[in-house]
Amino acid sequence: MPTITLRLELHKPTQAKQDMYQRMTEINTAFANWLLVHPEVNK
Repeated sequence: MPTITLRLELHKPTQAKQDMYQRMTEINTAFANWLLVHPEVNK
């Protein structure tokens, strides 16, 4: 799985940056929760 790096200015974010940050947070949280349910994957 390739690594995705985002550089976001957080001190004055635009609406697009806020939306992107929110979406990436949701994706990463969902993935972390999935890993917790599938411990055999992260051995």
